[in-house]
Amino acid sequence: MKKKELEEILQDAEMLLVGIGEEFGRADELRSNEAYAEMCRQAANEDAQWAVPYFNRRFLKKDEQLMEAYRKLGELLQGKNYFVITTCMDGLIETAGLRNDRVTTPCGSYNRLQCGRGCAGSVIPTDHDFTEILETIIKGGKEWNAIDRPCCRICGAPMEYNTLYAEHYMEEGYEKSWHTYMKWLQSTLNRRLCILELGADMMFAGVLRFRFEKMISLNQKAKLLRVHGRLHQLPAEIAERGMGISQNAVDFMAKM
Repeated sequence: MKKKELEEILQDAEMLLVGIGEEFGRADELRSNEAYAEMCRQAANEDAQWAVPYFNRRFLKKDEQLMEAYRKLGELLQGKNYFVITTCMDGLIETAGLRNDRVTTPCGSYNRLQCGRGCAGSVIPTDHDFTEILETIIKGGKEWNAIDRPCCRICGAPMEYNTLYAEHYMEEGYEKSWHTYMKWLQSTLNRRLCILELGADMMFAGVLRFRFEKMISLNQKAKLLRVHGRLHQLPAEIAERGMGISQNAVDFMAKM
Protein backbone atom coordinates (compact mmCIF):
# COMPACT_ATOMS: atom_id res chain seq x y z
CA MET A 1 0.00 0.00 0.00
CA LYS A 2 1.29 3.44 -0.89
CA LYS A 3 1.98 5.91 1.87
CA LYS A 4 -0.29 8.47 0.22
CA GLU A 5 -3.18 6.01 0.21
CA LEU A 6 -2.72 5.29 3.90
CA GLU A 7 -2.56 8.99 4.74
CA GLU A 8 -5.80 9.60 2.86
CA ILE A 9 -7.61 6.90 4.84
CA LEU A 10 -6.35 8.26 8.15
CA GLN A 11 -7.12 11.84 7.15
CA ASP A 12 -10.68 10.99 6.13
CA ALA A 13 -11.47 9.20 9.41
CA GLU A 14 -13.62 10.99 11.97
CA MET A 15 -12.47 8.61 14.71
CA LEU A 16 -9.38 6.44 15.04
CA LEU A 17 -9.08 3.22 17.03
CA VAL A 18 -5.61 1.71 17.49
CA GLY A 19 -5.03 -1.84 18.67
CA ILE A 20 -1.47 -2.75 19.71
CA GLY A 21 -0.61 -6.43 19.82
CA GLU A 22 2.17 -8.94 20.33
CA GLU A 23 4.63 -7.66 17.73
CA PHE A 24 5.13 -4.61 19.95
CA GLY A 25 6.08 -6.97 22.78
CA ARG A 26 9.20 -8.00 20.78
CA ALA A 27 9.23 -11.53 22.24
CA ASP A 28 11.73 -12.87 19.68
CA GLU A 29 14.19 -10.07 20.41
CA LEU A 30 13.90 -10.64 24.15
CA ARG A 31 14.40 -14.40 23.84
CA SER A 32 17.56 -13.89 21.81
CA ASN A 33 19.05 -11.46 24.36
CA GLU A 34 21.48 -13.39 26.59
CA ALA A 35 21.49 -10.77 29.34
CA TYR A 36 17.69 -10.87 29.50
CA ALA A 37 17.64 -14.67 29.54
CA GLU A 38 20.20 -14.77 32.37
CA MET A 39 18.21 -12.25 34.38
CA CYS A 40 15.06 -14.36 34.01
CA ARG A 41 16.96 -17.50 35.05
CA GLN A 42 18.26 -15.82 38.19
CA ALA A 43 14.79 -14.58 39.08
CA ALA A 44 13.34 -18.07 38.56
CA ASN A 45 15.98 -19.55 40.86
CA GLU A 46 14.97 -17.03 43.53
CA ASP A 47 11.24 -17.61 42.97
CA ALA A 48 10.95 -14.03 41.73
CA GLN A 49 9.18 -14.54 38.40
CA TRP A 50 6.89 -11.67 39.41
CA ALA A 51 9.73 -9.33 38.35
CA VAL A 52 9.50 -10.30 34.64
CA PRO A 53 7.38 -7.25 33.65
CA TYR A 54 10.21 -5.04 34.90
CA PHE A 55 12.79 -7.02 32.93
CA ASN A 56 10.71 -6.67 29.77
CA ARG A 57 10.33 -2.94 30.21
CA ARG A 58 14.00 -2.46 31.06
CA PHE A 59 15.23 -4.14 27.89
CA LEU A 60 12.53 -2.89 25.52
CA LYS A 61 13.20 0.74 26.48
CA LYS A 62 16.61 0.28 24.86
CA ASP A 63 14.99 -0.82 21.59
CA GLU A 64 15.39 2.33 19.51
CA GLN A 65 13.08 1.18 16.74
CA LEU A 66 10.32 0.33 19.22
CA MET A 67 10.68 3.69 20.93
CA GLU A 68 10.53 5.41 17.54
CA ALA A 69 7.36 3.48 16.69
CA TYR A 70 5.68 4.74 19.86
CA ARG A 71 6.85 8.29 19.13
CA LYS A 72 5.39 8.13 15.63
CA LEU A 73 2.14 6.76 17.03
CA GLY A 74 1.88 9.77 19.32
CA GLU A 75 2.41 12.09 16.36
CA LEU A 76 -0.19 10.25 14.30
CA LEU A 77 -2.87 10.57 16.97
CA GLN A 78 -2.21 14.17 17.89
CA GLY A 79 -5.35 16.27 17.46
CA LYS A 80 -7.53 13.25 16.57
CA ASN A 81 -10.50 11.64 18.28
CA TYR A 82 -8.81 8.37 19.19
CA PHE A 83 -8.68 5.45 21.56
CA VAL A 84 -5.85 2.94 22.05
CA ILE A 85 -6.18 -0.60 23.37
CA THR A 86 -2.95 -2.48 23.95
CA THR A 87 -2.26 -6.03 25.11
CA CYS A 88 1.37 -5.17 25.89
CA MET A 89 2.12 -5.23 29.62
CA ASP A 90 5.41 -3.29 29.70
CA GLY A 91 3.77 0.11 30.17
CA LEU A 92 5.71 1.62 27.27
CA ILE A 93 2.54 2.99 25.71
CA GLU A 94 3.12 5.89 28.12
CA THR A 95 6.12 6.99 26.03
CA ALA A 96 3.80 7.89 23.12
CA GLY A 97 2.56 10.92 25.05
CA LEU A 98 -1.12 9.98 24.78
CA ARG A 99 -4.00 11.01 27.00
CA ASN A 100 -4.38 8.62 29.94
CA ASP A 101 -8.15 8.58 29.50
CA ARG A 102 -7.80 7.35 25.91
CA VAL A 103 -5.75 4.22 26.61
CA THR A 104 -6.83 0.87 28.08
CA THR A 105 -4.59 -2.09 29.01
CA PRO A 106 -6.76 -5.19 29.53
CA CYS A 107 -3.77 -7.50 30.06
CA GLY A 108 -2.40 -5.31 32.81
CA SER A 109 0.55 -2.97 33.06
CA TYR A 110 3.96 -2.62 34.66
CA ASN A 111 2.71 0.75 35.89
CA ARG A 112 0.45 -0.86 38.51
CA LEU A 113 0.98 -3.16 41.52
CA GLN A 114 -1.52 -5.52 43.13
CA CYS A 115 -1.75 -7.85 46.10
CA GLY A 116 -0.11 -11.20 45.38
CA ARG A 117 -3.11 -12.93 46.96
CA GLY A 118 -5.59 -10.94 44.89
CA CYS A 119 -7.24 -8.75 47.51
CA ALA A 120 -10.01 -6.61 46.01
CA GLY A 121 -9.15 -2.91 46.08
CA SER A 122 -5.40 -3.54 46.32
CA VAL A 123 -4.29 -2.15 42.93
CA ILE A 124 -2.01 0.91 43.24
CA PRO A 125 0.47 2.77 40.98
CA THR A 126 3.95 1.26 40.82
CA ASP A 127 6.19 2.72 43.50
CA HIS A 128 9.37 4.39 42.21
CA ASP A 129 11.38 3.18 45.21
CA PHE A 130 10.39 -0.41 44.39
CA THR A 131 11.71 0.05 40.85
CA GLU A 132 14.97 1.42 42.20
CA ILE A 133 15.41 -1.63 44.45
CA LEU A 134 14.95 -3.97 41.47
CA GLU A 135 17.51 -2.01 39.51
CA THR A 136 19.99 -2.27 42.39
CA ILE A 137 19.55 -6.06 42.49
CA ILE A 138 20.07 -6.36 38.73
CA LYS A 139 23.29 -4.38 38.99
CA GLY A 140 24.54 -6.64 41.81
CA GLY A 141 24.10 -4.15 44.66
CA LYS A 142 21.66 -6.38 46.56
CA GLU A 143 20.64 -10.01 46.72
CA TRP A 144 17.13 -11.12 45.80
CA ASN A 145 16.46 -12.32 49.34
CA ALA A 146 17.20 -8.81 50.61
CA ILE A 147 14.43 -7.13 48.66
CA ASP A 148 11.78 -5.34 50.67
CA ARG A 149 8.67 -5.66 48.55
CA PRO A 150 5.69 -3.36 49.19
CA CYS A 151 2.93 -5.16 51.08
CA CYS A 152 -0.81 -5.17 50.60
CA ARG A 153 -2.49 -2.76 53.04
CA ILE A 154 -5.41 -5.19 53.33
CA CYS A 155 -3.79 -8.56 54.09
CA GLY A 156 -0.05 -7.78 54.30
CA ALA A 157 0.95 -10.08 51.42
CA PRO A 158 3.76 -8.94 49.08
CA MET A 159 2.67 -6.84 46.10
CA GLU A 160 3.46 -7.76 42.50
CA TYR A 161 2.88 -6.25 39.09
CA ASN A 162 -0.75 -6.01 38.02
CA THR A 163 -0.42 -8.06 34.83
CA LEU A 164 -1.51 -11.43 33.47
CA TYR A 165 1.75 -12.79 34.89
CA ALA A 166 0.21 -12.48 38.37
CA GLU A 167 -1.23 -15.66 39.85
CA HIS A 168 -4.35 -13.76 40.92
CA TYR A 169 -4.66 -11.11 38.21
CA MET A 170 -6.87 -8.22 39.37
CA GLU A 171 -8.89 -6.82 36.45
CA GLU A 172 -9.89 -3.81 38.53
CA GLY A 173 -6.63 -2.22 37.41
CA TYR A 174 -8.04 -1.50 33.95
CA GLU A 175 -11.81 -1.64 34.52
CA LYS A 176 -12.33 2.14 34.60
CA SER A 177 -10.46 2.68 31.33
CA TRP A 178 -12.30 -0.27 29.76
CA HIS A 179 -15.67 1.28 30.60
CA THR A 180 -14.48 4.53 29.03
CA TYR A 181 -13.42 2.56 25.95
CA MET A 182 -16.83 0.88 25.69
CA LYS A 183 -18.58 4.25 25.93
CA TRP A 184 -16.27 5.70 23.27
CA LEU A 185 -17.03 2.75 20.97
CA GLN A 186 -20.75 3.46 21.19
CA SER A 187 -20.12 6.86 19.60
CA THR A 188 -18.36 5.29 16.58
CA LEU A 189 -21.49 3.71 15.10
CA ASN A 190 -22.28 5.16 11.67
CA ARG A 191 -19.16 7.35 11.86
CA ARG A 192 -16.12 7.17 9.63
CA LEU A 193 -14.02 5.00 11.92
CA CYS A 194 -10.53 3.85 11.00
CA ILE A 195 -9.18 0.90 12.97
CA LEU A 196 -5.39 0.59 12.87
CA GLU A 197 -4.46 -2.87 14.14
CA LEU A 198 -0.75 -3.12 14.84
CA GLY A 199 0.92 -6.50 15.25
CA ALA A 200 -1.94 -8.49 16.78
CA ASP A 201 -1.38 -12.27 16.84
CA MET A 202 -4.02 -14.81 17.82
CA MET A 203 -3.25 -14.95 21.55
CA PHE A 204 -5.69 -12.12 22.33
CA ALA A 205 -7.78 -12.35 19.16
CA GLY A 206 -10.99 -11.89 21.12
CA VAL A 207 -9.74 -8.53 22.40
CA LEU A 208 -8.33 -7.17 19.15
CA ARG A 209 -8.63 -9.07 15.84
CA PHE A 210 -12.07 -10.70 16.11
CA ARG A 211 -13.59 -7.74 17.92
CA PHE A 212 -12.30 -5.34 15.28
CA GLU A 213 -13.64 -7.49 12.45
CA LYS A 214 -17.07 -7.43 14.07
CA MET A 215 -16.93 -3.63 14.34
CA ILE A 216 -16.19 -3.39 10.63
CA SER A 217 -19.09 -5.70 9.76
CA LEU A 218 -21.49 -3.60 11.86
CA ASN A 219 -20.32 -0.16 10.73
CA GLN A 220 -20.45 0.24 6.95
CA LYS A 221 -18.43 3.46 7.17
CA ALA A 222 -15.53 1.84 9.06
CA LYS A 223 -12.22 0.67 7.61
CA LEU A 224 -9.63 -1.73 9.01
CA LEU A 225 -5.89 -1.42 8.43
CA ARG A 226 -4.28 -4.65 9.66
CA VAL A 227 -0.49 -4.55 9.94
CA HIS A 228 1.39 -7.77 10.71
CA GLY A 229 4.47 -9.58 9.48
CA ARG A 230 2.54 -12.83 8.89
CA LEU A 231 -1.11 -12.50 9.89
CA HIS A 232 -2.15 -9.49 7.81
CA GLN A 233 -5.03 -11.13 5.92
CA LEU A 234 -8.63 -9.88 6.23
CA PRO A 235 -11.77 -12.06 6.09
CA ALA A 236 -13.40 -12.06 2.66
CA GLU A 237 -16.62 -10.46 3.92
CA ILE A 238 -14.83 -7.25 4.99
CA ALA A 239 -11.92 -7.29 2.54
CA GLU A 240 -13.36 -4.41 0.50
CA ARG A 241 -13.39 -2.15 3.54
CA GLY A 242 -9.93 -2.83 4.78
CA MET A 243 -6.31 -3.47 3.91
CA GLY A 244 -3.83 -6.05 5.07
CA ILE A 245 -0.28 -4.76 5.25
CA SER A 246 2.39 -7.48 5.26
CA GLN A 247 5.00 -5.82 7.46
CA ASN A 248 6.15 -6.04 11.06
CA ALA A 249 4.04 -3.47 12.90
CA VAL A 250 6.97 -1.92 14.78
CA ASP A 251 8.92 -1.47 11.53
CA PHE A 252 5.80 -0.05 9.88
CA MET A 253 5.19 2.59 12.55
CA ALA A 254 8.87 3.49 13.00
CA LYS A 255 9.16 4.27 9.27
CA MET A 256 5.77 5.89 8.91
